Amino acid sequence: MQFLKTRKIVANHWVAILILSILATGIWFRATSYGDLRLSAGMSDTPSYINSSRANLFSPQMFSGERLFTTNLLYKLANDPNRCPLTVIGNPSVGVELPRALQPCFDKIAVLQNILSIIGWAFLAATVARWLFHPLYKILAILLVLAFGFTPQIAEWDSVLSSESISLSMFAIVTGLTLEIAQRIAKDRNQQSSAATRSLTAIWLVIFLLWVFLRDVHLYACLITVALLFPFVVVKKLRISSSIPILAYVLSGVFILGMYTTQKSPRWELPLFHVMDGRVFTDQGMTDYFATHFDMPRDPSSPEYEKWFNSRGFRSYGIFLATHPRYMLSALMERSDYLSEGFIQPYFTTAEIRSRKTLLEMGRIVHPESNAVFLVDLILAASMLITSLKYPADKLWAWTWLTAWMFFFGSASVLLSFFGDNIGIHRHIFPYVEIFRLLLWIGLLANMDSLVRGPESITIQSKE
Repeated sequence: MQFLKTRKIVANHWVAILILSILATGIWFRATSYGDLRLSAGMSDTPSYINSSRANLFSPQMFSGERLFTTNLLYKLANDPNRCPLTVIGNPSVGVELPRALQPCFDKIAVLQNILSIIGWAFLAATVARWLFHPLYKILAILLVLAFGFTPQIAEWDSVLSSESISLSMFAIVTGLTLEIAQRIAKDRNQQSSAATRSLTAIWLVIFLLWVFLRDVHLYACLITVALLFPFVVVKKLRISSSIPILAYVLSGVFILGMYTTQKSPRWELPLFHVMDGRVFTDQGMTDYFATHFDMPRDPSSPEYEKWFNSRGFRSYGIFLATHPRYMLSALMERSDYLSEGFIQPYFTTAEIRSRKTLLEMGRIVHPESNAVFLVDLILAASMLITSLKYPADKLWAWTWLTAWMFFFGSASVLLSFFGDNIGIHRHIFPYVEIFRLLLWIGLLANMDSLVRGPESITIQSKE
């Protein structure tokens, strides 16, 4: 009798059991395949994270210092120069690549980065699978997203003492929470006011803000989120919650605060110096344009130029980019090989990682090193948008909204990171190119699943 009951449970829930088994296996694999999770390696920017984190927790310097609030908070774990010596610093520009080491204090940061990565990618994989309809696509979602986050193209960055690891891990969590909230509302409009959805939204906001204050470019996620929420405020048929305007005001305020603290900080000075030195003054046409239109002194070593740089340089370069889309497109095409790189971390040696060659080949499957990814993502997003406009009451709009959010944020971040500096472009654009590669799989699965499922209306229960 017990056997029959067990058999019935397995028969009714085999997909869930299989997914949980794959999830558990993937987590175990990730936790054991890359060596001791406490091992770490620094890079050229690591000392700046350490120095910036010494600001008082409640001082404005936590936001307007050399680094942003979240990394300042994280590196307070390792900012004592006596107890926390940084002994391993990889520097690929001069060919220095060292084995990872167990570094006092930094071991805590390495463990935190690894655990957050495991949780983030496992959570995203489970959430994507949860909201797909067909069992095949649920299983594929778990396999693809776990492979995406657990292969060396991302997993090895969890041992590097920089912002890339935590940026990607928190993005995975934010994306998973965004999908969960959107799908709950898409399934039943009455869920928007439920205690569970409100709690998830509060959790999302906290994690989103911590993620935003990791890198300056993340601030633009606030604007993109507000823009994509706008139709749900002004269009009566799409209106879903009275709390959306409040959220929009909060995110707008965060963006204004972030831009203000960025301009008050020294963070923009060195990247802009690289840009002016490597792009403007090396091109006579650009030099003439800046001198004519922005009154830029032609001698970069003069006191007049230093004054111009500090007072007008940041704004002038921003106006130039905004008014010269053809220049941006041609410069991007000229160095488009940056967008199709493998982004393998270059800071530490990997001889101790078992089966790394196999893991890298698996990673190349889910991290396609081709610029075709951007075109395919655009086609998938357009397909989902057309279907959502054709069936406005269909639940697909939740997937469409997430796809649009990832696509627009990824596009803005790639452009801002590419043109925001002329040194270290490879590392700066890495997390945002990976967003497009992740979107390839999420968008493909959501599109195929909607074809199998067919239109499915949103539930709107009447209140008696």
